[in-house]
Amino acid sequence: MSEGAWSLYWAQADGQACLPGMPAVLAGRIEGGWTAFAAGLPAGARVLDIATGNGAVLRVMARVRSDLDLTGVDSAQVRDTEGAFRVQGGVPAEALPFAQAHFGAVTAQFGLEYCAAAAWREAARILRGGGVLRLVCHHALSAALVHNRARLAAMVAMDAAGMFGLAREMAAGGADDPVRGAAVLAARQAHAQQSIVMELPAAIGQALGRPDRGVLVAAIERQARGEMARLAAMDAAALDAEALAERLGWLAAAGVTAEAAVIAGPDGAPFAWDIAGSKG
Repeated sequence: MSEGAWSLYWAQADGQACLPGMPAVLAGRIEGGWTAFAAGLPAGARVLDIATGNGAVLRVMARVRSDLDLTGVDSAQVRDTEGAFRVQGGVPAEALPFAQAHFGAVTAQFGLEYCAAAAWREAARILRGGGVLRLVCHHALSAALVHNRARLAAMVAMDAAGMFGLAREMAAGGADDPVRGAAVLAARQAHAQQSIVMELPAAIGQALGRPDRGVLVAAIERQARGEMARLAAMDAAALDAEALAERLGWLAAAGVTAEAAVIAGPDGAPFAWDIAGSKG
């Protein structure tokens, strides 16, 4: 997924980062993990949150510990935050602009799993000896990922049937195309359980009735393609047991000993990996 697409997403995202609409019980469980992590850090510890997005992790830590020196970086053009912590956009996780052993703690939530081995080595490089690391990563068996795969499949099917192309032509004054219209309808029926098959056509229909329909249709398509890219990237990044073991190996080779536990959803099924470690 491009940095521009992530920049657009974070400009619109709410405080729940990559998973808006997360059940309150699960959101509380994840926030509680960060609260406990922050509470255990030494006084005045320097913390780096990698792939910070809108600073969700740092915001929790700042509420718990006002003495912590909190910094977040992201490759996307995220907004700087005044006050309790700093956020710097345009910083790739594979090339962090910090000296070796500069931080006492390194964190990431739904971020580092999107990155190649170089980013995991960088996380270890900037962590001082005795420093601690905590990462929350997408689990490949998460119900959220299952839902997102189905939503993405529905969007891809409507796109392949010609929905956006037809919308663009009609916005420019062209006539409806019954053949493509039937193809789009068939795609919607094939994925009828997904709410997006109602939402997108309805939004396009409303836009086509407006004087500025060309601008509105273009905006709808741009947002939809951004979501499709994000969902595809999330699916590719999610870790199964084999991918998790590989990443723990990357950390070990860079001097960080880490273990992983499963964060379960309300139904007891896997939701995310909780990776905790320290540098010798």
